[in-house]
Amino acid sequence: MRELKANVKLFLYTQWSLYFIFLILLVLNYGNQVLALSRIPSRIVLYIIMVFATLISDIFPIVYSIDPSENKAELTVTFALNFAIAFIFTPLEAVVISFLGSISADIRGKKEWYKILFNGTKTSIVVGIVSFIFQKFYIKTLPLLSGVNLLTILVNSILYFLVDFFILFTLLGIINKEPIPRFWLTNIKKVFPTQISLFLIGVIIIFFFQTEPLMNLFIIPTFVAVYLALKREVQITQETENTLFALADAVDARIPDTMNHTRRVAKFSKDLCKTLILSANLTNEIAIASSLHDIGKISIPDAILNKNGKLTKKEYEIIKTHSEEGEKIASKLSLFREGAKLIRHHHERFDGKGYPDGLKGEEIPFGARVICITDSFDTMTTPRNYRPYTKSIQEALEEVERCKGTQFDPQIAEAFIEMVKSDLERYYELIKVGKVTENN
Repeated sequence: MRELKANVKLFLYTQWSLYFIFLILLVLNYGNQVLALSRIPSRIVLYIIMVFATLISDIFPIVYSIDPSENKAELTVTFALNFAIAFIFTPLEAVVISFLGSISADIRGKKEWYKILFNGTKTSIVVGIVSFIFQKFYIKTLPLLSGVNLLTILVNSILYFLVDFFILFTLLGIINKEPIPRFWLTNIKKVFPTQISLFLIGVIIIFFFQTEPLMNLFIIPTFVAVYLALKREVQITQETENTLFALADAVDARIPDTMNHTRRVAKFSKDLCKTLILSANLTNEIAIASSLHDIGKISIPDAILNKNGKLTKKEYEIIKTHSEEGEKIASKLSLFREGAKLIRHHHERFDGKGYPDGLKGEEIPFGARVICITDSFDTMTTPRNYRPYTKSIQEALEEVERCKGTQFDPQIAEAFIEMVKSDLERYYELIKVGKVTENN
């Protein structure tokens, strides 16, 4: 935990303190009731079953990206179980069961202690609040489909979803130095459809528990099916990105003097996005498009790609097709159709004299304007087989300055110049070494 920043530690300590206070209040209000219930053997068996079920469902998390390749989050089918736990048990029981289930899985997964405690307390707080609402407003003598009970379930579903992800994405927003509302809204869209399906399973468990508890055994295949579907969805996303990156590496490998060019451009673009304080989603899209901006060159003949000296007019026209070819390749993968537009337009100029469509100013997608600068900067400062010299960083920055408003977006160009000047040594090392490493 030493490596965590002060504001992150403050958030964690605040959450743990609130959880401790919440737990004390529940003990004071429900302690005697739980003590009486715990003397019933069947109740103890139910505790064990629920903790074990939560542990099993949490053991196999589905990991998905929160932002470009750095921060990850986990998704499990435990949401449905915890929602049912909140209904079945008193708030104090629900809090303890959900906490034990969460930390048991995390301990088995050998996570750091503060991550175990964060996940456990987050889940318990949410389950406890939802359970309290069930205790106060759900009328068990009425059918589940009665108006008041349906309304209680609906409110609790929304409440569970909002509170759980508010806590998670607030912490991740702090870690990423992102405006919390924007980060929350951006990422909530990724998980909303999935969570709706899980809450519906939770409602089915509640229904069976009220009518015929043993019927819940038939829910197990549904859990397995949902888990496999969610895992496959994430795998498709990862395989899409891996396929695109493999193609980008293949392009780099075909042109020896541009080896690692796309990775450096992606690094410059990602840094520039952070400087411009862009959202995590847009940063991710631009970073990936930067890595793939030359992917269309895979269709260009080697004789043209590796030609020493100046290209003929006809050869140059062939080279220019790589942006359109790149869009065609990337857009065939449905998860990256928006990013494909950035690949198409990364050679457009702010004054409208670029290609392939001659777009001008803000007609050019924002991400394409970013890549135009970072691609040009790396091209100027690293060797190419068609010219015997490279520009120094200072000379390249002067060129970016000179081309503001003509080739480059003036505001983005100014931000890029300031970014590089503020950390010259690191960027010099990145260009000199040629490879992108963890240190640069």
